[in-house]
Amino acid sequence: MALAIMAAAVGAQAGEKVILPFDKTHGSYPRSSLTADSAGNLYGTTAFGGAANCGTVFELSPGSAGKWTETVLYSFTGCDIATLTPLGTLSIDIQGNLYGVQDGFIYSGVVFELKKAANGNWSYGVLHNFGGNGNEGSPNGDLTWDGAGNLYGTTSENTEEFAGEAFELSPQPNGSWRETVLYTFPSPNGVGDPVAGVVFDKKGNLYGATFYGSKGAFGAVYELSPQASGPWTLTVLANFAHARIPNARLIFDSSGNLYGTTGQINTSEVFELSPVSGGTWKETTIHSFTPLSDGQDPVGALIFDASGNLYGATSEGGTGCNQFLCGTVFKLAPQSNGTWKETILHQFESATDGSEPQEGLIVDNSGNLYGTTAAGGSRYGYGTVFEITP
Repeated sequence: MALAIMAAAVGAQAGEKVILPFDKTHGSYPRSSLTADSAGNLYGTTAFGGAANCGTVFELSPGSAGKWTETVLYSFTGCDIATLTPLGTLSIDIQGNLYGVQDGFIYSGVVFELKKAANGNWSYGVLHNFGGNGNEGSPNGDLTWDGAGNLYGTTSENTEEFAGEAFELSPQPNGSWRETVLYTFPSPNGVGDPVAGVVFDKKGNLYGATFYGSKGAFGAVYELSPQASGPWTLTVLANFAHARIPNARLIFDSSGNLYGTTGQINTSEVFELSPVSGGTWKETTIHSFTPLSDGQDPVGALIFDASGNLYGATSEGGTGCNQFLCGTVFKLAPQSNGTWKETILHQFESATDGSEPQEGLIVDNSGNLYGTTAAGGSRYGYGTVFEITP
């Protein structure tokens, strides 16, 4: 099902335009960021809408004069039984196949694949089913590839005995995928309930964040290091005090520093972790948000542009908005004195340009930013896909 849409400039700031207002038939309530292929097509998911109101996977293809064509590649079914909801950002392999996760009810869920056939049709398959018995948890974020074609991710569950896992899925010669549990949370010092997946460093170590830190702290950043045999070794890099809870996948810069966000009422921040001597890491808050000014509760992974600027979105707040509505898109530019300068690129206003982003952004080679909002838009408020042009 394809639908041609002409992008119209709307919103409070020049440069933002809605390239797709959802209408429920084609999907509603997107809560994932977008993925782009080499041809500039955008891919994403919606949590609801579609043929069975169970969510969709969609493609947006650019055309001339600002025209984008939306195609629903797949409509999920069975959500009234399995209660599976698409979550996180889609991943794409070199053949153009798409991979993602569906979060399930009562600590379950699946990792799925959408495979593109020569005739253009897409087929849905489950790579791994985490089941509903509570011993694996629910997949909760983005998937990460290694150089050998294996997928990595995390699950979460909040019990005293089990608080999630970090896993690897490896393709097998017979077409199946084998799951290997790399680490089971909580750690001996209490770190548990990982959020939003993991990222690799250049040495093959994995990094992620957790909802619970050690010694009663809320939130932590950890490193997982592979061993010759057996589970990976966990090292806590940072514990967050004062209910500062990480809520997104981490990102590295070219110097090996880690960046992420925390989001709680009146404590939303962007942080940097820098490796120092002795294997320790130094934490620096590079920006603190003011809810009724520049937003609250940053969502999704941050991204860098070619100049080293950081970009992200907040799901709430902003100038002239209720603390729990609207949201913003922001830019953080590094300054010569070591500080970072924030610029609000767009303030969402709900009625036409969208409201409440639930995930982060992507940037193209021209510096254009793309993202989704879960609400707002001209078609009944079912959410949008937007573009911000510098």
